[in-house]
Amino acid sequence: MLNNVVQAGFFDNRVRVVCTNSTDIVKESVIRHDLSPMSSVILGRLLSASILLGSWMSEKERVTLMISTNDDVGDIVAQSNSNLEVKGYISNKKLEAVFKENGKFDVSKVLKNGSLNVIRDLGLKKPVVSNMPLINGEIAEDIAYYMNQSEQVPSAVSLGVFADKEGIVSAGGLMLQILDRTMKDEDIAFFEKTFINMDSISSLLRKKSLEDIIKVFGNPDYIEYKNSSFVCNCSKEKVLNSLITFNFDELEEMKKDNELAVHCSWCSKKYEINSKDLDEVINIKRRSDNA
Repeated sequence: MLNNVVQAGFFDNRVRVVCTNSTDIVKESVIRHDLSPMSSVILGRLLSASILLGSWMSEKERVTLMISTNDDVGDIVAQSNSNLEVKGYISNKKLEAVFKENGKFDVSKVLKNGSLNVIRDLGLKKPVVSNMPLINGEIAEDIAYYMNQSEQVPSAVSLGVFADKEGIVSAGGLMLQILDRTMKDEDIAFFEKTFINMDSISSLLRKKSLEDIIKVFGNPDYIEYKNSSFVCNCSKEKVLNSLITFNFDELEEMKKDNELAVHCSWCSKKYEINSKDLDEVINIKRRSDNA
């Protein structure tokens, strides 16, 4: 899907709105990881959030969102760079569905007592890490809280994934940001009220284009179109490099199995590692230890 991210400025560029249709990306992640509907909805929301945050990052910057829980849900991770190349995974690929009384997926109940880590890699020696407990586990409100507290940018966020018996129908996100805090209260209230009165983003995406959704806030000062896609830069070479961390006895033990299957966490791609590959790793490790 081309131009699946649209951002615009309003009120003399003192207000910023960004909207993404991540349906194709979420569909691809569901297929790659073979996810249950509940796991699909949770990862889909976080992937959409990573696109929203990635849309305002500087060149070569990368942001990683990680939700950690203390139960069988495990970790949910999504990453985006300034080119809006995204990837993500969820530890438990087969979460059982939990529903609210209105029939919608109850994400907050599944993610209760979890925490959110936001890691911004600016290309410096150390990344900037923010950690906070989940506010309500719906993910959208948690991302908005992060933006307000850590980035000091008043923000409202909407995330949604709609699925039926056939799979993912629509997925995406919407973020409103007040860039100038000196705006009059009544002007800020207009944008806040407009945001609150909008339908869910997953519903809007089934009826309107991204541009039509954005223009609910008025005539933009500018409008910019971007593309986002699911991209994983894993490779067999990187897999072999990761095996160097094992000791020699462990590597020799692996050789006894003749063939080792390694799966990339980000995209679930399978790499077959044979005895010859392991011999190469052992040789590299020996040269490194003797250097």
